[in-house]
Amino acid sequence: MNQNYEKKGYLLEDFRLFHLRDAQGAKMDYHYHEFCKILFLVAGAGAYSIEGKRYELRAGDIVLVGNQCIHRPEFESGIPYERLILYVSPEFLERQSTSDGDLKECFSGVEGHVLRLEAEAKEILFEQIHLLEEVLADNRYGRTILSNSILLRILVEIIRYFQSGEGKMQEPLRPRSKSVMELVEYLDRHLLDELSIESISKKFHLSRFYMMRKFKEEMGTTIHAYVSDRRLLLARDLITNGKTTTEACFACGFQSYATFARAYGKFFGVTPTGRRN
Repeated sequence: MNQNYEKKGYLLEDFRLFHLRDAQGAKMDYHYHEFCKILFLVAGAGAYSIEGKRYELRAGDIVLVGNQCIHRPEFESGIPYERLILYVSPEFLERQSTSDGDLKECFSGVEGHVLRLEAEAKEILFEQIHLLEEVLADNRYGRTILSNSILLRILVEIIRYFQSGEGKMQEPLRPRSKSVMELVEYLDRHLLDELSIESISKKFHLSRFYMMRKFKEEMGTTIHAYVSDRRLLLARDLITNGKTTTEACFACGFQSYATFARAYGKFFGVTPTGRRN
């Protein structure tokens, strides 16, 4: 059965900035927001999973999470973890975009989700986010105008960096062992086929229990959950691109619409037709 991926947080304004420091670690469940999110990692190291892909992070990295993207942070307890987090409303991005600059591109995920900058570019961008923090803490005249302009500069600079190559979008982590990598590649190629633990273990000549344990150890999820989640993400994209919910259901390997609708509702918090779950 799929996990219930919970919607977390809320945003009533155009954007909000948090500056958090702790050493408690972060191992949250998968969740999503109805706003976009940028994480600037000031100190610490860990991992971030976004839309089924896991990224290794180090200080200075910038994590870009679109609204409705399923994600979770993974930081070990005992290691100082400092980050600046921006919540940005999709409506603000829509209003501020122009014919020569679509700000939603920042969160499309097409280029990737984690931006790593060269030292000089990183210093410039982190200066801007700290400046935004200072302006938001100051209630003098023009606070909103000035903070809006700084945020827009940050968004434009991020897009320019990964477009120009001055910043490198990080590749997601791959499994460490050859056997799990081959298993992931097989599941991705046969995502729409009937897949059972028994048939997969025979295909790879592995013990069922060893295969399941090794997969969970390296991928952080079970084989069943991995396949189901990937199918649901594909179904969401098909529906977004014009397929009916029934077409998406069977195109993604589900054998029953009722099963599909129930799993979709638990995954995204809405039914395939868009009604709140």
